[in-house]
Amino acid sequence: MKLNLYTIAHELDDIVIGEVIGSDPNKPNLEYPVLFSVNEYRYYSNILYVTIDKHLEDAKDRIQRYLSRNPNLSFSCICIGTPPSYIGTIPNCDIIWIDSSQSRTRLFNAVQKIFQRFNSWERNLDEIATGGGGLSDLANASLGVFKNDICITDQFSRVLVHRVYRTRQLLREQTDQIEEGKYLPKNMVFDGVIDEQGGMDFSSMEPTFAVMHAFHCTVLRSTIKASQGYSLILSVHSNFQEIGPYDCAPLLVFAAAIKKLYSSYGVLDSNERYVDVRATIRSFIQGKQVPDSTLIQCAIAFDWSRETDEFLCLCIDFVSNMRVEDSILMKPLASVCNRIQEEFDCLAFVLDSRITVVINCTRSGMTEKALFDRAEELAREYGLVIGASSLFPGIKGLPGSYRQALAALKTSYSEQDKRIAKFEDNTLEIGMSYILGEMNPERFCPKELVSLARSEPELYRSLDAYLKANCNSNMASKALSIQRNSFVYRLEKIKRLLGMDFDDPDVRLLLSISYKLIDLYGLENIQDR
Repeated sequence: MKLNLYTIAHELDDIVIGEVIGSDPNKPNLEYPVLFSVNEYRYYSNILYVTIDKHLEDAKDRIQRYLSRNPNLSFSCICIGTPPSYIGTIPNCDIIWIDSSQSRTRLFNAVQKIFQRFNSWERNLDEIATGGGGLSDLANASLGVFKNDICITDQFSRVLVHRVYRTRQLLREQTDQIEEGKYLPKNMVFDGVIDEQGGMDFSSMEPTFAVMHAFHCTVLRSTIKASQGYSLILSVHSNFQEIGPYDCAPLLVFAAAIKKLYSSYGVLDSNERYVDVRATIRSFIQGKQVPDSTLIQCAIAFDWSRETDEFLCLCIDFVSNMRVEDSILMKPLASVCNRIQEEFDCLAFVLDSRITVVINCTRSGMTEKALFDRAEELAREYGLVIGASSLFPGIKGLPGSYRQALAALKTSYSEQDKRIAKFEDNTLEIGMSYILGEMNPERFCPKELVSLARSEPELYRSLDAYLKANCNSNMASKALSIQRNSFVYRLEKIKRLLGMDFDDPDVRLLLSISYKLIDLYGLENIQDR
């Protein structure tokens, strides 16, 4: 992680005596510290030098000459003791100085620990962004860095994440008014947002300072363009400690992690052919015209057999009980795609705000059971629901597999505890749902059957048992726990009321489908004709 001298000075606050820092806090460039050498033949912009005042004095001519010849070079150092006066005349030199009683070795070790701490935090954010985490996880991991309130909203002031840094010294009751999933209270809307006051337009991730008049406090914020026409505003409110330029470097890293979390998957891939495969398969399963020659290239790229390999499609979405249900930005689609591809050696991409996965089961090296067991583990770990197609041979079957997986996924939404829905396990329900999509059940089901269900529920259940028993009166009467003669009497009454021939297989099929439709749709939802 690149730091600026503002951050280092803040971390060493107890022993800092003075500072002269002129560099832009929004452009940190320090990568690691080194001990300054009087005989150093050249200097580097990305290095933080730890030195003593005597060594700076001894290297005066060399430093001035080298900086004058390299006007783009910035010289950053921490000096033990008061630095020589010539340092203050160099425009591209940043310096802080420390009490002369400090040990140079201890100071160097302290600075090194600062870099290690921030580097470790940056790696943690990267793991969260690529490993299936979300905004909340990024904020939780960052509270100890900022030691202040962290709030992430969208551009319309809706709160996506709010985390409060609590200490015994200070409890911020005012910020408890901020609730995730709701809009900021009117007196808390950030001053300067263009759609509120027509003032400042935050269009880059560079940190910007603003005043929140509701609390008379400074707010540091960064705007992240997460998708076309949609932005997130990351803000840190002063709570435990004052906000200043020392927070700019961490905020840039935080903003970059959010950007990575929501970057479109595939754009970051350097393998151009691989990106083309993803785009081609995505277009193909949507039903768009794709030339056979292009499909052949896709198969070659992955070493697939176009005709004999068996493929499985998965459609994946996040569970519907999220705090901001209508915001795609609460769904880290890109990072979950990364994780799925690592687990299954498959092709994963985002389509219609859901994740679509194409798995070559012939080449995967996993049994179907092992694949679904691992998929269910990931679903429970990351809060996912999955619709799975049947196995089909050949790439040409992928559009049909995708439609199966999508239909299966839709059946899982109604069952909260069900994480994976397979098409073959829900074929009848899915078929019925397509009928309902084309025609209301009262238009399909015989009106006599609907009337029977409402007026004679006992007879309605008896006919259902008869159909399920393959029109065997003995089995139906046992299922209902009544005498066979009583059941035969009921059946004759049902035949008179319905006026249907139960010996006709088409009539039995119509009645079976009607029973399923009424069960799925609900008798109370069926309108009278």
